[in-house]
Amino acid sequence: MKLITNPNAFFEELKRKDIRIKTPLLTVVFPLAVLISAYQYFLSTKIAQAFPEELAKFFVIGAYVGIIGSFIGIFAVWLILALIMHGLSAFFGGEGSFRRTFEFIGYGFFPSLIGSAITVPMSLYYIANAEIPKINLAQLQQNSDVMRAVMLSLLPESLIHSNLVINAAVTVWSLAIWTFAVKHAREIEFGRAFVCALIPTALFGVYQVWSILRVL
Repeated sequence: MKLITNPNAFFEELKRKDIRIKTPLLTVVFPLAVLISAYQYFLSTKIAQAFPEELAKFFVIGAYVGIIGSFIGIFAVWLILALIMHGLSAFFGGEGSFRRTFEFIGYGFFPSLIGSAITVPMSLYYIANAEIPKINLAQLQQNSDVMRAVMLSLLPESLIHSNLVINAAVTVWSLAIWTFAVKHAREIEFGRAFVCALIPTALFGVYQVWSILRVL
C-alpha cells in the first residue's frame, strides 16, 4: 500500500482522481471510531463494577455517552485538523478545494488506526481480567485519588508506558502522511506543507499524551 511505503506517490496519484471522501471515511476514520468507542464502553462498564449499584448506573450511562462522544469526537478532530491545515496553507499560497484537503487529511488517521488496533486489544485484555477493588461513597468523598487507584488496577503502568511509546510513533507517522497530504491537496512546497501539518499534529499529540498520563 503506497500510503505506507510512499505517501508522496500515493497522494500524487490520488489528486488526479475525483474527490472521494467516503474512501478514507469507511476505510480509516470509521474503523478508528469503532475501536475508540469500544474501548471507552468496556472501560466505563468495568469501572462501574467498583461502585455500589446506586453509583454504578451512572457509569453505565456514562459508557453509552462515551460511545457517542468518542464516535463523534474522531470526526470532529478530522474536521478541525483539516480546517487548520487548510487555513495555514493559505498563508503559503495554497490552492485547491477544502473538500480535497478534508479527503486527504482523513488518510492521516491511518497510523492511529494501526496504533489503536495494537493498544485497544491489549488494554481490553487487562480490563477484562482485572480484579477491580470495591469502593463505597465514603471512600470516594474522603480520597480524591480513589479513581486513579481504580484505573491503575485496570491498566498497569507498564502498559500505559508502552502506549505512550506507540502514541509517539503514531504521531510522527501521522505527521509524515499529513505533510504529503497538505503538499498535494494545496499544491505547496514540502517544507511549507510540513509547517502546516506540524502545528496541529503537535497539539493533537500533546493532547493524546496528556490523556494517557493523567491516569498515572
